[in-house]
Amino acid sequence: MEVGPSVLELADIEPYLRDRGLISARAVVDGGLRITDVSRLNRVFLVTAENERGLVVKLADESSSVGTAREAAVLEWLWSCGGHELTRFLPVVVEYDAQEGALILEGRFGARDLTRHHARGRFSCGLARQAGRALAALHEVDPGTVAGFPSGIEPAAGPRLHKPDLDEVHARSTAALELTEVIQRSAELCTALDELFDSWSPQSTVHGDVRWDNFLTMRGPRSNRWTELQLIDWEHAAAGEPAVDLGAFFAEYVRAWVQSIPIVDPRAPGRLLSQARMPLSGMRPAIHAFWDAYASRCAHATADLDFIRQRSVRFAAVRLLSAAIEEAQTLGELEPGVLHLVPVSRNLLMHPDEASAHLLGLGTYRHAA
Repeated sequence: MEVGPSVLELADIEPYLRDRGLISARAVVDGGLRITDVSRLNRVFLVTAENERGLVVKLADESSSVGTAREAAVLEWLWSCGGHELTRFLPVVVEYDAQEGALILEGRFGARDLTRHHARGRFSCGLARQAGRALAALHEVDPGTVAGFPSGIEPAAGPRLHKPDLDEVHARSTAALELTEVIQRSAELCTALDELFDSWSPQSTVHGDVRWDNFLTMRGPRSNRWTELQLIDWEHAAAGEPAVDLGAFFAEYVRAWVQSIPIVDPRAPGRLLSQARMPLSGMRPAIHAFWDAYASRCAHATADLDFIRQRSVRFAAVRLLSAAIEEAQTLGELEPGVLHLVPVSRNLLMHPDEASAHLLGLGTYRHAA
């Protein structure tokens, strides 16, 4: 069912939830009800109150091409067929209101995304390992098991990354267009991107929008440690290539490293590599934990794990370029930290084995017997 943009605003959330019996009158009167607008790409409200379960209200928006109806359907399907190993990483759907286009999920008090969790420069091996297990469990789900599951989606950004159509050109800012021209001036980079996209094929169920912002971590129920992980924002899930999800997760580490390097001379961006606020050396144990958890679960399969690793590193380059264009879209002029993502992406794309070993600290996979 197609829905238009929701008419609900911040002031409407409390009466809307109360009318649906999802929060009590006590919460409104003396339960310290708090409704926080945490919108980014979507309109999202976090609802908390004393002695009541937390709620996340996600609303349909006219700027979204997929919307809450798609996400509600994907989550319902994954809960029905994903198995325990996957569902423990999924958000719990409380209700979907098709008329308002409102998807209501259970929220956890104090949850924070991995971007915020990593802001201090500490990278948890335990959470990275859980992310690897979550994606491995997801990639085991056959998208053909349910009739009507969305058909294969292009990798993030797809050919529009370096070959934007006219609508995309008009939508990009001056800085984003300047960055696009930088990418287009590298013939080898564009050729490698074309070859990668041409060889892409839908093989399993993928999330389609893996990024640290979409992993929420929570404290365990019996400890004060950040031990639980949840993967959110499922509206882009479809049949796809697992390497797209894996590469996107690798790319988050590389991007954090690059953008922590103080660049004082755009002509020599690597001059102060040793002064990176978030050095790769501090990330490699977590990167290895993520990959080892994923590969260990897949080791029994016929998949060529070294081939998947190579493809994942190349798709990490795609995610970096896509992220660079997204960031440039918000800038008045192109900044060195964004521009430097282009040569790093080229190295990942053109030399995946070397990049895997020397940047990510991964080598040929050997599963312990």
